[in-house]
Amino acid sequence: MSNGRAYCMTGILNNKLYVAGGVTRGGGGLASLQSAEVFDPRTGLWSQLPSMPFAKAQVLPTAYLADLLKPIATGMTSYGGKLFVPQSLYCWPFFVDVGGEVYDPDINLWAEMPTGMGEGWPARQTGTKMSVTVNGDLYALDPSSSLHNTMIKVYDWEDDAWKVLAGDVPMQDFTDSGSPYLLGGLLGMLHVVTRDANHNITVLQAVIQNDSASPQSFSLSSSDTSSSEQTESATASETNIWKVIATRTGELAELVSRQCLKV
Repeated sequence: MSNGRAYCMTGILNNKLYVAGGVTRGGGGLASLQSAEVFDPRTGLWSQLPSMPFAKAQVLPTAYLADLLKPIATGMTSYGGKLFVPQSLYCWPFFVDVGGEVYDPDINLWAEMPTGMGEGWPARQTGTKMSVTVNGDLYALDPSSSLHNTMIKVYDWEDDAWKVLAGDVPMQDFTDSGSPYLLGGLLGMLHVVTRDANHNITVLQAVIQNDSASPQSFSLSSSDTSSSEQTESATASETNIWKVIATRTGELAELVSRQCLKV
């Protein structure tokens, strides 16, 4: 890459690898990056993209806050033929959401993310925002808190709002575990990879059901449940919604990232 960077966001769009944000060494410490690049595997070359404007981060009320709070990219998702990059201001350990920006490869420009999408994008304690596109729809994992269990949300483009899917994810969230979960999509199904306090890694799977009469009506069901059983279990337990498809002992491993490969 043209710039050395760490903690950057990555995504795949049109068979190209996009990298945005992160930090680099500078000024005696780490400086946040607004730059972005794309790798084309057909040519084997990296190309520079326009830098992310971080538009909302530029309107801080005082120079002191501008120096204290650094704008960073906290996620990246390919959705609707564009790259969506949620952003935050941070001064460790605090993160303040400031919406995000959208990159359109057809015109090679960034634009501001819809308000409801940026402000409602669920975030982990580390500030990162975990999301995945499955069957053309955008999903995010909302971590557990003292008031709510871990939830899956889907973005409604027409209403510019994140909506909760039925079926809490049967997993724990604990602050001393680094990255206790990952979100992925494979074969039209949602997958959550979790790690518990005993270092056990589990892959959970749920099928997304889209009501054709209402394009933005979604629910989750277990992948091995018949249609009649699904009808009878509208209030089914979490174990009927999320199916365990793989487990292993992780020992001291930390969940860092996930990729879905076509084999």
